[in-house]
Amino acid sequence: MSAALMLMAVLWSCLPDPLEVRNIPRVKEEIVVNTQILSDDGLVVFLSKTFGALEASDNSEIEEVLNMVVINDATVVIEGPVSRDTLLFLGTGLYGGIDIDFVEGESYQLIVNSESLGQVTATTTVKPQVLFDSVFVERYFNGYDDTLAQVTYYITDPPIKNHYMINVQHVTLEGDIEDRSILNPVGGYTKLVNDDEFQGKIEETFLAFPRDYSAGDTVAVLLSNVSEDYYNFMQLRLDSRLGFVEFVSEPVNYHSNVVGGRGFFNLYVPDVRFFILD
Repeated sequence: MSAALMLMAVLWSCLPDPLEVRNIPRVKEEIVVNTQILSDDGLVVFLSKTFGALEASDNSEIEEVLNMVVINDATVVIEGPVSRDTLLFLGTGLYGGIDIDFVEGESYQLIVNSESLGQVTATTTVKPQVLFDSVFVERYFNGYDDTLAQVTYYITDPPIKNHYMINVQHVTLEGDIEDRSILNPVGGYTKLVNDDEFQGKIEETFLAFPRDYSAGDTVAVLLSNVSEDYYNFMQLRLDSRLGFVEFVSEPVNYHSNVVGGRGFFNLYVPDVRFFILD
């Protein structure tokens, strides 16, 4: 036996027997809120619940995780300055409403009552929409057998303080953005932009990774004017490189504007542009 093999055998023999772990405390189940205004004065709310790290991982099937964590027994209400709207249950944790008159600069309250998990509330202010002046996407070969999406965009930045989120998402053959990415902005590539770095006009080119794009692929590029709190929240999530499972479980150490729960209540309208790559 070689000296290296003998050393490995000695080290292996010194390892203690694995210990059986029992009575691991379960994470307290809390309601997790994610929201998105639609361009036609509609709103979609996605409700899930927190769960333990041992209950699922990013190797789990997304549909299995969804069935385990979505909340389907809630009444969801949006209260504004002049109206009160009860959202319809759309299935799989989704609640939606149309023809809700959201007014820029006004505050709205979200009230969620779940039969199994109780009540949470949140309040936010409608952000003014900011549009791309122009945006262009092309394929970019990085020299390592990957072809990325290269995005060039221009924005006229309003004089007030703004924080932007730009998402680049692959669109499937069925016309759906992958991984519920409208509600989960970390499902594709996300870039955060602080207008402190610019003077009235924002002009940038960046690479969206890690997806390997092919000719004929369709991508969506979304520009959102978000609150400073949500901008800071997203910085933490992107630094942690969270996947879909972490998104729906909503780690408890992250800032939230949901009283009694997790997640974030947002009212902003993204500017969405679609491109077919050459």
